[in-house]
Amino acid sequence: MSSQDALAAMRAKLATLEAENSARSALLDRNRAEAVAESKEKLEKQGKIQGEVFVRLQERNRRAKAAGGWATEKTVGNRGDEDNDYGFEEDEAENERRAGFRTVDDPEVRYGGRPAAPTPVEQPAEPSGRHRRAAHAVDDDADFADTNWLAN
Repeated sequence: MSSQDALAAMRAKLATLEAENSARSALLDRNRAEAVAESKEKLEKQGKIQGEVFVRLQERNRRAKAAGGWATEKTVGNRGDEDNDYGFEEDEAENERRAGFRTVDDPEVRYGGRPAAPTPVEQPAEPSGRHRRAAHAVDDDADFADTNWLAN
């Protein structure tokens, strides 16, 4: 075997190693791209779920605050308001309006058709001079001064 043959064999082996190395590099790049895409998809899905949970927790906290801080199942539980809305309230209001019924909150009913005027509160005038001190003095013993506690 001559040195030319040895050099050719070495170059062929180097070419196969280089091809194998580039194939491995391409495989690693493809696996990395797949992993990045998969993790991005999972992160978006998890972010959507966390957003929904955050909205539910905010609603729960709002209900607990509206209930005066009592976080019970009734106050913070999942309410199906739209399931229990049959539309009767709108019908009642329309029927009462057509019948001419008035509520107590109506100013005409409450005050007989006239606006309510605030009634002034008159305070007694304070005595002036030396009588002012006597008007504010309270004497509890004066009420029982003439009582004989020993007599039956």
